[in-house]
Amino acid sequence: MAAKKIIYIGVAAALILLLMSNSNKALAAITKKQKIRGCDPLGCGSFGARRGTHTHQGIDIVAAPGEDIFSPITGKVTRVAYPYASDLSYTGVEIVNEKYRVKMFYMSPTVVIPKTVLAGEKIGIAQNISAKHGAAMTNHVHIEVRDSLNRLIDPTNLF
Repeated sequence: MAAKKIIYIGVAAALILLLMSNSNKALAAITKKQKIRGCDPLGCGSFGARRGTHTHQGIDIVAAPGEDIFSPITGKVTRVAYPYASDLSYTGVEIVNEKYRVKMFYMSPTVVIPKTVLAGEKIGIAQNISAKHGAAMTNHVHIEVRDSLNRLIDPTNLF
């Protein structure tokens, strides 16, 4: 009888930990520290921040050059993405599943097309974006999220 009680307590504790975990979030963290870039002299990393004549369509996650970058979703890597048509040295990836299409920039992919990746799996290494824009810019990885109908989503609270 005592053994059954211990098993029940263990199962209950595991369920509580599971419910308290980040499992209810739609996206997995893309860095170990997962911090949104604040404002620096070259702009702000928040969704909707002003960028000249347009608004920022994603969020910027602070990432040191060479830092491991992880997939925010389980899905298929569909293409290598390029944020600058005139500078193909900066790259990223697009990952798609039935619910989301995620584009990430300023990372060197370590996965190939059409690999299926798991949320939280390492997919690349952060690039040095301040080398392009100057030391005043905080190094980061940019992430944009769209839903299955191709509508832009603010990913801020999805992590």
